[in-house]
Amino acid sequence: MEERVREVRRIIRFNRRTLFAFEILYKLLGVTVFVPLLFRVFDLLLSFTGYHYLTLENIRRFLMHPMVYVGFLFLVLLVLLYTAGDMSAVIYILHCSNQYKKCTLEKAIRFMFKNLKAMFRKGNRRILLTVLLMIPFFSVVQIPELLASYSIPSIVQVAMRQRILIVAGVILLFLLLTIPFLRQLYAVHYFTLDNLDSANAKKKSRKLGNYRHRWDLLTYLLVQLGTYLLYMLFLLLVIFIVVLIGRLTARVYLVSAFTTSVIRMTMTVLLLVFNLAGTPICCTMISMLYYRRKNQRGEALVSVHDVDKARRCIPTTWEKAFRVRHKKLIVLGWSGLFLVTVVACVVYILQAHRGEFRRNVEYMSAMEVTAHRGASRYYPENTMSAFQGAIEAGTDWIELDVQQSRDGQIFVMHDRNFKRTTGVNAYSWDMDYEEIAKLDAGSSFNKKFEGEHIPLLTEVIALAKENHVRLNIEIKPAPKDVGLEEHLVQILEEEDFLDSCVMTSQAYRSIEKVKELDPDIVTVYVTGFAYGRITGMPAADNFSIRSSSVSPAIVRRVHNAGKQIYAWTVNSRDMINLMIDRQVDNIITDDVPLAKKCIDRKITSDTVNDLVAYLNRQLRFMSYRL
Repeated sequence: MEERVREVRRIIRFNRRTLFAFEILYKLLGVTVFVPLLFRVFDLLLSFTGYHYLTLENIRRFLMHPMVYVGFLFLVLLVLLYTAGDMSAVIYILHCSNQYKKCTLEKAIRFMFKNLKAMFRKGNRRILLTVLLMIPFFSVVQIPELLASYSIPSIVQVAMRQRILIVAGVILLFLLLTIPFLRQLYAVHYFTLDNLDSANAKKKSRKLGNYRHRWDLLTYLLVQLGTYLLYMLFLLLVIFIVVLIGRLTARVYLVSAFTTSVIRMTMTVLLLVFNLAGTPICCTMISMLYYRRKNQRGEALVSVHDVDKARRCIPTTWEKAFRVRHKKLIVLGWSGLFLVTVVACVVYILQAHRGEFRRNVEYMSAMEVTAHRGASRYYPENTMSAFQGAIEAGTDWIELDVQQSRDGQIFVMHDRNFKRTTGVNAYSWDMDYEEIAKLDAGSSFNKKFEGEHIPLLTEVIALAKENHVRLNIEIKPAPKDVGLEEHLVQILEEEDFLDSCVMTSQAYRSIEKVKELDPDIVTVYVTGFAYGRITGMPAADNFSIRSSSVSPAIVRRVHNAGKQIYAWTVNSRDMINLMIDRQVDNIITDDVPLAKKCIDRKITSDTVNDLVAYLNRQLRFMSYRL
């Protein structure tokens, strides 16, 4: 056993730099090029079939369209190409290590393209079906955790009764695929290294694993289990650190608010890393079994030179001379490619995190949270402190109200009268902003906020732009306002903020004016009661409805019209969970941390929730004893 472990370590370590460099570059390119390409193909498919938005109401008709099958086959082909390329390079690098041959990154990539080309030749294409069969087995143990990590639409849960049936169905599918998987376990290796066509590669694979399928399966499962335990170990360590920090800073509002979000983000990253590592881990394990089985049967291993010759990867004299003369240039080129790829990957992830790649598919977009008048439970409403507090609590949006002063300035305030928040009995149209700015908007909430001023909309926009937060700007038209909507649109254009906000109002005429001024501005009609065909309001892109009026039927109609639904103002745990179950798109709340925790708990696996609860109990017990 020790000898086998040493052999595995030797093979991995011999060309470890090339192996790690290839995997990092390949996976980064996958994130920045391959994943966006998949989404682009799907968007083109939607456009070609005449659909702009998918919901549970129209998805059946969409799936019956003939072009959907063509598009689906194309997407499967892209996944096959990506996986087959990864397998080809890893198998080749490991084979070079097994024979003590150094392999460069350039050589591995060249072999990958040559091997992919060979897979599409006549007589070889069936090897792609073998690759397709192997894809689900690359992270088989993590799949139940992956399924349990994301929420499932309510209608699907009702149809399946319990989530455990989904996991059981996946397990049954894997059991049915296990026998063909074991029979073709070494087919890709025979094709890649021995230059056999797909039929002979599969035949040789069956013979090589004959009477040893149980041991191969046991070895495979042990490797997968070890990978999963390593994942759980990292996850447990991160959860322990985060929960410990959360317990130590339980009274610090801004720190404790991040606990659940950090755990969910860590779990997502770890799942992504370990699933991306599935291909090289499995290929290494299969390669080791392949070498051992061939040795037991007395089969000779094909030399690296013969493998290169079969795939026409032997460099010419000119290529060798070019590499010698321009070695520094080649290194600089690879370094530049790595740098560009890393930057592109970071930009893509940041854009995805900000919601700039939201898909127009119901249940695929993440539910968002809007801070009602800022973090108004902890700070005086509609003030810079409340907005800053909402940002630090991790809000996705900030909701605010705007009024117009006597001199035409647009400032942030809910009421037309200043009495409730500042103690001054005057109306917005009776004062210039210079006078309004001197009012104390914080003392009525808490004396420690004395001197908090009423901000201009431009101040809030500057804060939002600096922190990449979007604004929900509610128009509060007053009888004496002059050109309120025109001034608002002008400010948004001057601040270049049109794409980072929505304009909302309970006055339908106001959002009609906004649409007349700029049809591209996203508008939201706010109502405390909804009945009938509310989607027949052309000026309203989305709807913001009082939570007590948000019914499953309203949500279904709004989504089926290709629009979003916001629920306000949702402050209790039970009501937040109800809105999550009804699949609203945005929860407007005074308590951002509570809403975030409820959403995170819904989309975080039971394993993580149980670990957090257990560690909280243990830390509480320890602190009690101390």
